Amino acid sequence: MATRVIVGIVALICASTYGMIASFFGFEMMDKVNDKLPKENRFDPVGWYLPKTLRLYGEYRRLYPDGNLLLKVRVLGSLMIVFLLVCAWGLGFFS
Repeated sequence: MATRVIVGIVALICASTYGMIASFFGFEMMDKVNDKLPKENRFDPVGWYLPKTLRLYGEYRRLYPDGNLLLKVRVLGSLMIVFLLVCAWGLGFFS
């Protein structure tokens, strides 16, 4: 195998791992926010879309101004995108 393909495969594994860890932190953030919200305003763990995610981030910032979960989710999400781009390069998508 060419070195480039091996780098692409390793980058895909890293991107998947970072994405999974970011999801775990996102669900932890949702649990913390749900603990402080009234029952009718709680987040359902199923069916995520952009406005719902942005509302969760806003509620987390409001309820936990010193919390670091949002930073962790953003850093891990950024790393995931970088490694997906490296994977695409390694597997020849830009050739």
